[in-house]
Amino acid sequence: MSNEFVHSVTVPRIYKITADIVRRVREDGASLKTLIYEKKHPNVAGIYGLAVNTLQALPQLDQLFDKTQILTEQPRLNPWLARVLITELLWRKRCLKNRSKPVLTVLAYENKLREESINLGYIETFVDHKDKVKRPRYVRVNTLLLSVEKAISFFQEDGWQLLPKSTTYSSYLQSLSQLSEPYFIQDLHIPEMLAFPPSTIFHNHEGYRSGKLILQDKASSLPVHLLNPISGSTVLDMCAAPGMKATHVAAKLQNNGTVYAVEIDAKRFKTLLTQLEKTHALCVEPLNQDVLTLDSKLYSHVEYILVDPTCSGSGIVDRPKQSEMDGMPELKRLKNLQSFQVYLLRYALFNFPNAKRIIYSTCSLHPEENEEVVDEVLANVGNAYRLLPVRQLLKNNWTNFSSKKYNCGDLCLYSKPNDDFCNGFFVAVFERNFDVTLPKCKLKGGNEYSMNFTETNLNIKKDDMAKTFAYQQEKCEKKKKKKKKKKEEKEVVSMSDEQMKISADIVEFEVLDIDSKIKAKSQNELEKMDVCNDSFNFNHKALNESKDIQKETLNIMETKKSRKKRKSKHENTLQEIDYDEKEQNKEIGVELPKIKKKKENKEIKNDKIHKIEQAEETVIGPSKKKKKSKEIY
Repeated sequence: MSNEFVHSVTVPRIYKITADIVRRVREDGASLKTLIYEKKHPNVAGIYGLAVNTLQALPQLDQLFDKTQILTEQPRLNPWLARVLITELLWRKRCLKNRSKPVLTVLAYENKLREESINLGYIETFVDHKDKVKRPRYVRVNTLLLSVEKAISFFQEDGWQLLPKSTTYSSYLQSLSQLSEPYFIQDLHIPEMLAFPPSTIFHNHEGYRSGKLILQDKASSLPVHLLNPISGSTVLDMCAAPGMKATHVAAKLQNNGTVYAVEIDAKRFKTLLTQLEKTHALCVEPLNQDVLTLDSKLYSHVEYILVDPTCSGSGIVDRPKQSEMDGMPELKRLKNLQSFQVYLLRYALFNFPNAKRIIYSTCSLHPEENEEVVDEVLANVGNAYRLLPVRQLLKNNWTNFSSKKYNCGDLCLYSKPNDDFCNGFFVAVFERNFDVTLPKCKLKGGNEYSMNFTETNLNIKKDDMAKTFAYQQEKCEKKKKKKKKKKEEKEVVSMSDEQMKISADIVEFEVLDIDSKIKAKSQNELEKMDVCNDSFNFNHKALNESKDIQKETLNIMETKKSRKKRKSKHENTLQEIDYDEKEQNKEIGVELPKIKKKKENKEIKNDKIHKIEQAEETVIGPSKKKKKSKEIY
């Protein structure tokens, strides 16, 4: 009996969630971590590992689909769920214990899948993310809602033990590498950052849910730490979602100042708004627009700028390469990204005259997105900006810096997962030299380009408006013509209806006139003749009179018919103008004018015959009715 109900077994929720996450990352370009945390599943690590491995395996999975024909033969199988299940079966747990229909379908192809996987050379392609360097679980205390001292005190009350604060970077790294329960440590560089053992879970922690604790990797908090805005400042975050940096700045300012958080993407903007509300970052003004469309005159008072543009994400631990997901060559992708990154950084440097400090950061380890971008923009600004040596800003407590083979030298910072126990990151700090005037720059993002770009935009807008106006006029004319045609058609139909009514009224009037004539004649005859002696002659004469009346009536009807035919010719000429529409009407069975005329003509004819019969009945008598009606028909 159990075999009959196998199909009713549900697919494990972890597989369904992972399938949906993988689909949205691939199709919508959504953030993997954001999607995972949105789902609020307790097994975050499991979903993350399975999603990463599935994304890495997408090209191989597509080849396996072609070889095994599993999706063609099983059309009801969800392709994204199939990808997740096959990844689990071939490269992770290497088994599927659930007995749901999709799982059983994949298991039915297990031998084929394994065979083709070996043939294609995909035996040990993927390494579980758990086998890589284990990073601590970093937590940033939201100082807008909770002081660092109180946060440490709360954790100690929960049974955690605070390790002594390190004095050197090497000793700090040593402590991080050996971090295990129940110990935690305060970060060497960022006081509001606490580090816990890698397996620590905070998603259900009251502090996280209330916005007092922010789950943020140390690497992504370095840009704000190095920006270091003073209280009352105005800050611009050019690529603000999901809001980690904007809320961190708000905490640094203690809500005393202004942070313009700009995000172009509508979905990510909603995430930003949620984060701002949750953390009580009241000084942040969110803007859902393209930062390149900001009017620099309105934001000329901006003093600090964060430039954290879209990048390859190659520094994020366990993140699959984008090229593995969409097939675009990595070098081509990097060049495309570099072009945009240069544009955005140049725009920040040239268009905000009161900016004191600008941070450029990426979560990438590729020099194409880092040193090369900085070098290109530095060549444009001359001495109006200079790079600050990050080594000095961190008091020599850092080990990884940019390469000396570039013009920027070792002035920029790198964080590397294996060395610094956090995500890979690059940070460059630009400081304005107000003694030197900003040069004019006609390149993309430059101040001169921005002016030309605005004028060009205005011209384009004018052209677009002219085209739009012309198009709207044309559209209006078409609508008018359509309305006119419909009006004419309605008039033709109403005219024909009116004519039919008039003709019906005329016929009815003529029939009534004939009735009155019959009555008048019969009355005269009755008065003149002796009914007793000349009844036969009277009846014969009345019968002849009746026949004459019938002929006259039929002649009238024939005359009306010929008149209708003449009028219908006019209608036909109008109908020929819109022949196609008439044909469509015929297809759906709409021939209102003709059908209506035929029906109404028949009704008029029957009505007239009925009245003639009544007239004959009054004159001839009921006994002759049937014979006469036959003669009429």
